[in-house]
Amino acid sequence: MIRGHIDLATRSRVEGWIHSDALTLRGATVLAFHDDRCVGGGRVEVFRQDLADAGLGDGFVGFGFAVALAPGQDPRVLDVRLDGGTLLLKQGTTALAPREALTQDRRRQGRDPAALSWMLGRGWLAQAQHDALRGLARFGAHPLTLPIERRNRDARAVCDEVALQAADLLELYLQTAIDCEIRDEVRGADLPAIRRALREAFPHAPPAIGLWAAAERRLDLVEGSHLGGPPAEAGAALEYAFGGRTLLLLDLDASVGFRAGDAPLPFAAFVPCRPEERR
Repeated sequence: MIRGHIDLATRSRVEGWIHSDALTLRGATVLAFHDDRCVGGGRVEVFRQDLADAGLGDGFVGFGFAVALAPGQDPRVLDVRLDGGTLLLKQGTTALAPREALTQDRRRQGRDPAALSWMLGRGWLAQAQHDALRGLARFGAHPLTLPIERRNRDARAVCDEVALQAADLLELYLQTAIDCEIRDEVRGADLPAIRRALREAFPHAPPAIGLWAAAERRLDLVEGSHLGGPPAEAGAALEYAFGGRTLLLLDLDASVGFRAGDAPLPFAAFVPCRPEERR
């Protein structure tokens, strides 16, 4: 008989165990499915002392791996299947962990390189999307050059087009359905208030936004500062430019500053909001 359980199912990760009394499943592949679409896979190779104590073989019966859900897909629908077999683990009695119960590391796993590469390899992300999301997750910002036509076009029309592309990327990064509000005449001094509002609206997602302007703007950012850790040394900030054909994705947890010449200049900010807030 084969037994198993899904202990954790989130938008970015599945964990559980599987055991057979008749044969060893250590090293076997298990796959996660959302309906009939595979969204991740891994091996049975995690040691579980609690299950070893319960007499389930040598205890190497656990699994845990990243999954990549599209916006709108519900992790409660996930099931786990033994590759090449007919066993299917459902979540009928599984207690789903609320986002606030997850560690900061787990909350970021859906944005880690493995999950993004998994999505890229299956054609779910274009290369530019993959690079943008990976750069944002790693450095706290990513400038993205967009194939948009600006000649003889009104700046508002260009801004609207850039906002649509920003919204698609931010929805993937936040891993939840969003609308995107275009805020004009934003300045560097406004970013802390925007960060606080995003933290309130999306308390378990990074406070990421997009920045754009008709003319080039610049800001200084300490790469990796959005991940915490010791304070950066003086002079560690790097210059990032945005505007024109360049959209800048920015995590507001990062250490950001504007130089004297750019600080008073306005720009547009593309700020995620919950869909119901726009109705």
